[in-house]
This record gives sequence, C-alpha cells and structure tokens, in this order.
Amino acid sequence: MDILFPAALRIIAAVALIYFGLGLFNIHWLMRIRAIAALAVGAMLVGGLGWPLVRPDLPIAAITLVNGSVSVSGAVLCVLLAFAAGFLAFFVSWPAGKILAPYAAPTGLAIWAMTSGNMHRLLLDHHQPAQRQALYAALRWEGFFWLLICVAGYLGVLVASRLAGSKIVILGQFDSDKPKGITIMTHVLLAMGATILVGWFALGVFVQDIHQPDPRLGMVVGQPGNRQIAFGVFTTFCIAAYLVKHTLKIGYLPVAAASVVLTFLGATQLLRGDTLSHLAGNWPIAYFNHAVNAITPLQMVAFAVLGAITGYWMAVKFHHPTWKTH
Repeated sequence: MDILFPAALRIIAAVALIYFGLGLFNIHWLMRIRAIAALAVGAMLVGGLGWPLVRPDLPIAAITLVNGSVSVSGAVLCVLLAFAAGFLAFFVSWPAGKILAPYAAPTGLAIWAMTSGNMHRLLLDHHQPAQRQALYAALRWEGFFWLLICVAGYLGVLVASRLAGSKIVILGQFDSDKPKGITIMTHVLLAMGATILVGWFALGVFVQDIHQPDPRLGMVVGQPGNRQIAFGVFTTFCIAAYLVKHTLKIGYLPVAAASVVLTFLGATQLLRGDTLSHLAGNWPIAYFNHAVNAITPLQMVAFAVLGAITGYWMAVKFHHPTWKTH
C-alpha cells in the first residue's frame, strides 16, 4: 500500500495534467480522452510489461545497455511490445489513431527514463578516465536501440492503419505542398541538420543546472534532474519539429531521428582531444562539457520523440485548417 498509493496519485496527476493541458489548446474533450487512452496503452504495454526486461539490478542505477541488464531476448521482446502498443493504440484512439497512436511506444520509454538513474549515477561506476572513454564510446551508439523501439511502435501504427484502410503519409507532408522526388531527401537532411543545430543550442538553455566557468572549456554544467531533462528535451524537439513542419513542409520522423545523431555528436566531441581527461582531472564527476552529455540515450530518445510528434501537430493545428490531410 505504501508503494501503490503514491503511484496512484502520480497517475491521477498525470491524467489530469494531460487532460486540462490539452484543453488550453482548445482540443475537444473526446479527443483528449482518446489521447489519454493511447498514452495508457503505451504506458501499460511498454512501460509496465516491458519494465522487468530493462530493470537494472539496483533501483537507482541507469537503464542502459552498457550494464548488461538488457538481454538479447529482452531487447527483442521490448521491440515486439512497442509494435503491439502502436497497433492497439491506433484502434483505441480511433478515428484519430494516426495522430495519437505514435505516442504509445515513446510514452513507455518515457516512464523508464523518469525512473532511470542519470548520467552521474552511471559515471560513478566508470569514474576513471579510461572507463569514461569506453562508456561514452558505447553510449553514442545506444540511442539507435531505443529509437528502434519507437520505430517498432510506429510500424505497428502503419500496419493497423493499413488494416483499417486509413492512409498515413509516412513523412507527414501536407498533400498540397509536399516536396517531391529528390527534394524530399534534401528536406529530410535539412530537417535533421536544423534539428541538430536547434537542439545543441536549446538543450544548453532548457536542460539547466549549475554552470561554472572553466578556463579551457568556457563553461561546465552540473547534472540536471530527470524532470529537468524531460522538460528540456521535450521542449527542444517540440520547437524543432514545429519549425521544420512550418518551413520545410515535412513531418516529425527526421526530427525524432536527429536525437540519436545529437547524442552521437555530443559523445564524439567529448572523446576528441583531452576534453574528457580535463573534466576528470579538474571537476567533480557530476559536471559535463555540455548538457547533451548529461542526458542518457534513453532519456534523449524518449522525450525527443514525444516532443517531435507534439511540435508537428501543433504546427498543423496553427497553420492548417484540418489534420485529416496529414
């Protein structure tokens, strides 16, 4: 009972926040109920049933592939659960499944990310410079696995839409002005590039903690909390997706995919030269050269995908008469 009561209060608070938060954007009450239902599917299937598959040995440890707590069979089951979540969420939130069902899989990941330990906790087990170097060398690839889970959820949505006879334009372009041919790939690359630039700057602003001047690096940042990371990453990718949709007329998939590139570039920059050894020799373990490197790959992908989807549909709502052609 001591565990269930706080959990129930958090669930009630989350549902109320989502319901009344969507009301601020004049979303119809029935649409808000569908949104909560789609999120609930992802929370139960991925966040709940998938939790034993990724749970670390220590409750305060970070959820990551590095510590070996996720087996190969567990990883496969996570992908299958994400596919099932996207598939079921499409019908649960019908007829708005193509809007709401893609939220299901990343919602489950977000639950894991909020309960996970942070980069500081992970670095405590890899405190030597050589260990840190090996850790970041591995982490820069890990985001692709968490993104794969989100992709599986999106594929579940596509399969469900095919069975229901509903058309989804995969890149989410607006039918009347979408780019064609090679221009699509150009827009995809531009969207990813713009997201990386916006993300690098905005994460440094929104994922805030204690900043300290450093004569070599200019500034170092302390480890932010999980809630701050959730807010900062979500807001950053929401802004990026909004701008990409409004300017390039393309959907949220390239924006979401840019999250793993951002993690990769952040770790690569840290590994170059003597930046990592400088941090290890001059600052406590909870300080980083940039906020990007204070975010675990799971946290980055989970909140980035949720933010990208939200930013895209905000642009549709504010700049187009209907969502039915998207």
